[in-house]
Amino acid sequence: MRNKLWAQRSVRLATAFAIAVGAGFAVDPVVGHADPEQASAATDRQEQVLETRDGVAVSYVSYLLPLPANAPAHPAACDRVGYLRYRAIDGPADSAGAEHVVIQEQGLGGGAVNSDSVGANTVRSARNMGQHIEFWALARRSSCLDETFGFDYALRSGDYLDAVDYYFNGKVLDGQRFPGFRTNDQLAILDWMGMERVVWDQFEVMRHEVPERAVRQQKYVCTGISLGGLVTGFFADWDFGAAGAGADQCAAFAAQDSMISSDPVMLQHIPVLRDIANALVTPTDAVLQAGLGAGVLPRTLGGIPAIGTEAFMIMRLAGLAAHLDPDAESRLLAHLPREFVIDATLNYLTAPTWTSFATNGADGSGSIRDFRFTNTAMLGMLIDNNSNNFSIEQQGAGALDGGPVMTKSFPNPGEVTELPLFGSFLRISAGNQQRVYPTDRTVLYTWRNYDEVRGVPFTTPNHEVADIRDAARQLATGSPGAYWETYFPNRLVIDIAAGYGGSRSGEMAPLRGRGLARTKPYFVAFAGDSPVQAGMATFFPAPSTAQVVSLPGYAHIDTIGAAAVQNDGQPDYSGQQLALFVRSLG
Repeated sequence: MRNKLWAQRSVRLATAFAIAVGAGFAVDPVVGHADPEQASAATDRQEQVLETRDGVAVSYVSYLLPLPANAPAHPAACDRVGYLRYRAIDGPADSAGAEHVVIQEQGLGGGAVNSDSVGANTVRSARNMGQHIEFWALARRSSCLDETFGFDYALRSGDYLDAVDYYFNGKVLDGQRFPGFRTNDQLAILDWMGMERVVWDQFEVMRHEVPERAVRQQKYVCTGISLGGLVTGFFADWDFGAAGAGADQCAAFAAQDSMISSDPVMLQHIPVLRDIANALVTPTDAVLQAGLGAGVLPRTLGGIPAIGTEAFMIMRLAGLAAHLDPDAESRLLAHLPREFVIDATLNYLTAPTWTSFATNGADGSGSIRDFRFTNTAMLGMLIDNNSNNFSIEQQGAGALDGGPVMTKSFPNPGEVTELPLFGSFLRISAGNQQRVYPTDRTVLYTWRNYDEVRGVPFTTPNHEVADIRDAARQLATGSPGAYWETYFPNRLVIDIAAGYGGSRSGEMAPLRGRGLARTKPYFVAFAGDSPVQAGMATFFPAPSTAQVVSLPGYAHIDTIGAAAVQNDGQPDYSGQQLALFVRSLG
């Protein structure tokens, strides 16, 4: 009898192992709890209608979800969470009536309005396919600290210099003077906005709108762009108590130029490595958390050129100027002070050669301050894939016009990405497109929009996919939240590193699932001109059962920022492909 029992157990174990290996992952579902699921802690639902655009209603939905009583002092706005809601105007007014809801986590530093284009485009494409779905672009709680007052004022006055001078030159608006960007010691509340807070905020929003888990499992499509895909991987494997794992709240998962995983190198599938990693990484994580709490480590990106607080503020102000006065000669740079972070940002993003970069244009090439641009051309120089030197910030939004240009070679020419083997990995530095720089200091440089580039020698229509007017409008946003978060919490990045490194103790203890997103329908959209696919898809491939598509000619941000109609007359590929995937769920 004993031998028979052991044989039966062996067969069951062998069968389970074979199934796990066949799936490519040993997936451990989070064990359900006997206690009944509680109602959402979110209360006081408020919805502010923002606009109706091309058949899509856009609103901002928020809930009261207070931080713990022992949290550091913080604005009242930090006790609320919210999202931008996109729905067809002829669809159900109640989210529970939508056939599906796409709920999206944003990338590093991205505010909810980052996804304004893909949100509207996905809803519109789904409607054209006969479905009424919604798209929710989540706003991280840290957006409560966004600097928006100057933008709100300038949008009313119609003068972008009101905002520029408010933030950088001490101008008083409505009796208020900007006190300066917050310093590290003023941002202690960011220590409370790590992974645990982000995933619980998403869960509470989902549970508030759809209280029954069985319905959530059929309705929600959980997605993330860039870093948001990584966060969605943590959400999928997080244990939410009686409600089950995050994956139990979603019908499917979608990665937008990203991956969805809390364990990309599969440490959790090898017991010895799992235990060693937890033992090593958890104490290291505790030291880093203590450093944040003591204010020794930076709590936000702060003064880092190109990706820090002031750098993103410059891009937002350039968008505001292009939105309010697109064709006028730009006065933005003339009103920005000459200080290290600002000049280093402008120099890195726009320098044409290594010598020019090293001398800030004193080699004769001139800095960007030495040339004349319309406000739209100024914005294009800072964000376009034929101008900006940092691939992750690029969009294919048109081309510089109005004067002669030279080809850039800093930090490397776009053409080198065509080299075999290593070329595709060089995209991470400056992208794969040829980039240009002005050479005539007397002419006024102008801008051709994405659908006006035919005949331009350094680009082609199939690599220009974003409407610069949309980018300007989105960057110009003030309340309820900025396009780029003013104070992105570094705590979130540290938590991702801890989880990927194998920590499963302390705040990472609820991270109990192992690849649960892969047990559901899984969709991946890679931007064709982005460096992400070459790196991530090579080393961390999507499940063999995943639906993987490539968005031709799209840069990283284009995945969520493309125009509604492309140069071939087709709808935005990103929104259309996502809508097709959602439709396939039934």
